[in-house]
Amino acid sequence: MGTSKGYGGAKSGLVPSWVDDPSPGVAPGAVPVAPGGVPQPGPPPPSRTKPDTSGAGSFQGARSLFSRFAKTGSQSALGGALSSYVRNGTGGARRAARRMGVSRAAGATLLGVIRNVQNLGAAETLRQLNLPGLAGRSAADVFLAMLEFVCPPGGAIDEAIARQAMLESIGDLAEAGVGDFDAMTSDQLREFFLDFIAHSIEGRVMADLGARGVTLPTDVATVEAAQQQLHDFVTGCTQSELSGRLNGVGQLDDRDMDRVVNEIYEAAFELVAAAGEAAR
Repeated sequence: MGTSKGYGGAKSGLVPSWVDDPSPGVAPGAVPVAPGGVPQPGPPPPSRTKPDTSGAGSFQGARSLFSRFAKTGSQSALGGALSSYVRNGTGGARRAARRMGVSRAAGATLLGVIRNVQNLGAAETLRQLNLPGLAGRSAADVFLAMLEFVCPPGGAIDEAIARQAMLESIGDLAEAGVGDFDAMTSDQLREFFLDFIAHSIEGRVMADLGARGVTLPTDVATVEAAQQQLHDFVTGCTQSELSGRLNGVGQLDDRDMDRVVNEIYEAAFELVAAAGEAAR
């Protein structure tokens, strides 16, 4: 997560910066054409879907536990905060998924890009996205250039959560030493997508709990360690379990993307809540 700072990530750990850094734009207007001249639908740009916050309860218990976790690093306090956030604060995993708003749409667009890479190849996918000059470039550079397409900028917190999640995932990609975009394996693409899911969940949790009432330590190193612990907790209980849900992504059409991503978010929140309860 530390490497993500180079791509505009939060510079003060659990205190989100939500800063939109400029990056190369992508013009998605061209009609994609697959090899052989057969029209191929490309991933639609994400809509600015507002989060559904209906049915939300009180976050007071989750905030109290999260404050204790931030100060002490207690795994049980973190688990209690996350389970309380999902079960009591949002009203359950399904309602928690509905809170993701723009992140769900951005995830559907990103999954569409991954599908096209698998079906058409990296070079053709970049041509569809008006980025043919990035063929042979690093995966981090390519995904950074896609930022405006996957996560359009906006002033609302929801756009900021999606963009921050994408930027932090790009930082993780660079930190892991992933090379050229063209050479990324299906497993690496899948891991990048699930990393975006995890980071966006972390961003949503912090936006809901950190708005008021959470006491953070003043020591930067302690805050950064807590952020890493939060990330490890979310990824640890979601990535391996969710990976199987991406099998057969090459057969999905654009209409399937929103449904699949919503199901992934719902499953992720259920896994987070269950792991939180087990950690208490």
